[in-house]
Amino acid sequence: MKILVIADPKIAVPPPQYGGAERIISYLCSEFHKLGHDVVLMAGPGSRLNGGELIVHHSPAPGKISRIHRRLLFHMTSMRQALTADVVLNFGRLDYLTPILASKIPLVCRFGNPVPQSQIDWLLARRSSNLRLIGVSLDQIKHLKSTAGWDVIYNSTDLEKFKFHPACSEPRYLAFLGRITHNKGADTAIRVARQAGLKLKIGGNIGDEAGDAEFFEKEIRPHLGEDVEWLGPVGDAAKQSLLGGAFATIFPIRWPEPFANVVVESLVCGTPVIATRCASTPEIITNGENGFLGDDEEALAGLVNRIPSVSRMTCRRGVEERFSAHGMARAYVRVIQELVEKGNAN
Repeated sequence: MKILVIADPKIAVPPPQYGGAERIISYLCSEFHKLGHDVVLMAGPGSRLNGGELIVHHSPAPGKISRIHRRLLFHMTSMRQALTADVVLNFGRLDYLTPILASKIPLVCRFGNPVPQSQIDWLLARRSSNLRLIGVSLDQIKHLKSTAGWDVIYNSTDLEKFKFHPACSEPRYLAFLGRITHNKGADTAIRVARQAGLKLKIGGNIGDEAGDAEFFEKEIRPHLGEDVEWLGPVGDAAKQSLLGGAFATIFPIRWPEPFANVVVESLVCGTPVIATRCASTPEIITNGENGFLGDDEEALAGLVNRIPSVSRMTCRRGVEERFSAHGMARAYVRVIQELVEKGNAN
């Protein structure tokens, strides 16, 4: 099949540092190619593609004229590519799909963020057939009026890129990886590490939304020192070193994160995870098997002492069985094939 994959142009595919969706797109395109499918990727500047055709598109500048120009250019380019594709797999903005929505070209829309019902109502009002929707966790879509036409395919990771670490580094430390925002809970991670008597290493960029810079200056920077180290944004190599060498990874989220990519990336390195029992985390973490779930800060701190009971090899094997990029791609292909075959029969 020929698969047109559309990514939002804000971050390159694959991302140099932060960019969960873009990393998933990169994995999928690579695996689609290995499975024998033709891939056309529309993605932002700086993107790379191993196997297939890459078409670079750009985010609009703030001005109204720029937004109109970029949208029209995208409409023309995407529709031209879609006309020769068997299916369109969209990771980007729904409102940029207007010409494709008006056509009968099979369309799969994947949602990586919280999904408002209003967004789905808008989509279904414009396309009610030749359409499949993909969520990244059961929790993400449980609030919707209907989950008919939905499939849940968990985000996954490249098993070859992330090597297994059979033991943590000495001296022991806890790891936190993610954007430094209130929602992600880096401040909680600091307090948990101090209660546990362990150093904390923080990897991640300061968020770019309102209040994120203030959060860093007030809640994080004053605590940086010998026992709390901020590494800044980290690429894949530094990420593997940070997570793989940790005694455990702390994932103290305060918001309904649709899927916890960091948790899977830690587990594939063999490092157990201690996380807030929130949103998608119970779908990934099984208490005592690959980490622990806690309901509050005190509980998270108390769970650190239980980490030695968790097998690092069990953490790795769980990812191999449930969250491999190859398995994820095959699940997407099954959905795509069902959609295309149903369209051809009608």
